[in-house]
Amino acid sequence: MGAMAIAVLLLTTFTLAAQDAAAPTDYVSRAEYDKLKAEHEAMKKEMEALKAAVLQMANGTAPAAPAEGPAPRTRTTDNKQVVSTTSPPAAATDELRQEVETLKTQVKETFPGTTKFLVAGYGSAGFTARSGDDPFFDASFNALFLWKLNDRLFFEGEMELQFENGSTNINLEVAQASYLLNDYMTMGVGRFLNPMNFFVERQHMNWVNKLPDKPLAVYDGLLPESILGAQLRGVIPIGPTKLEYVAYVANAPNLITSFDDPAAVGMLDFANTANQHGHFAIGGHVGFIPIPELEIGYGIQRSKVGPRDIAVESILQTVDFNYVRDSTLLKGLINFRAQWVWSHVGHFVYDPDGSQGFGPVEFNNNRRGGYVQLSYRPTHIDNDIIKNFEPVVRFDRLNQMHTPVGFNEKRITLGLNYWLTPSTVIKAAYELDDRSAGLRDQDAFMLQVAVGF
Repeated sequence: MGAMAIAVLLLTTFTLAAQDAAAPTDYVSRAEYDKLKAEHEAMKKEMEALKAAVLQMANGTAPAAPAEGPAPRTRTTDNKQVVSTTSPPAAATDELRQEVETLKTQVKETFPGTTKFLVAGYGSAGFTARSGDDPFFDASFNALFLWKLNDRLFFEGEMELQFENGSTNINLEVAQASYLLNDYMTMGVGRFLNPMNFFVERQHMNWVNKLPDKPLAVYDGLLPESILGAQLRGVIPIGPTKLEYVAYVANAPNLITSFDDPAAVGMLDFANTANQHGHFAIGGHVGFIPIPELEIGYGIQRSKVGPRDIAVESILQTVDFNYVRDSTLLKGLINFRAQWVWSHVGHFVYDPDGSQGFGPVEFNNNRRGGYVQLSYRPTHIDNDIIKNFEPVVRFDRLNQMHTPVGFNEKRITLGLNYWLTPSTVIKAAYELDDRSAGLRDQDAFMLQVAVGF
């Protein structure tokens, strides 16, 4: 029981020392602090030695005893040295191991700064020359703050700073606390990226997105980017495949009924974090992964929108297809992505009393759109320069002819990227724009440098 006595003695000494150190009204001199620190370090070393001894005894790797009998062991009790010739029984070994682990935990908890904190993010700077508009430079910076409060509790925050129209805009993209319920389920609450929108949640970051601008419909279009609510997400293994799932409840978007901007009437305002009409949205996303390179997903969100007494139903749906393969045959990385969105808002009477000079007007607001994108990077080519180039092509469109906007739009974008590092890329692209209803096309040349960190 010598080792056990030592552990108990160390635990008692540590407790008394911790109590003395925690007293807020006692002054501690530098000499006393250094002495306490030295004792603390000595306790750590003794604890590790005890732990090693326990593991040796448990694994049967301790030094063998001589043939004539067990080697004598000593322990100190009341300033007297006692010699013991018997080995500790298994129960005593387990008890000693438990005491050592308890002591280790208590010592660890005395370390300052047990919360783990990480700052990450991304930034970009770009140039755009679009036909019919003045060319301009732009820049943005997104800071991502991550806290690990313990092994199950986490907090994530993301702040976006973007220079636009001569001023800096600040947006709160994410502010979410997450709790790991088990290995297959996590609960989150706060403001988080829209789980049903694959591009927004996983691809919108400038150093991840393959082109300098975002596709139509899926970003700043028919689906919300961030929502305020609670979510439950996880993964279900199904043999060699797996199913990813997310379910959430959040503040519903607001229906735009004012004719201050006639083209926006009937659209959904996703910035309605205040939930001014008291509606809530229920939604989710499922993604099936039959092989590691492929994921097929479907997302939906349903809610009531508009004034409470005359609210109508809103249904948002999306499908996504994502395939990434490192091909030996093609000597490079193939990345194919596609997403399509349907937005439906039920019949609503706008300006029913004619007070805005446009009504009454009633219509069923349906919009849809999406994109298809393919990129290839020759990562297996021996040339160190060529292997860093990545050509990209994207087709995207937005159908909203029978809405107050009154036109459809489709684009083909051709891009070429050069990767300086795995998270730093220079992007150049030319965009061919086609608008219906006789509107002027807005072709564009774009450059962007994006960095992730």
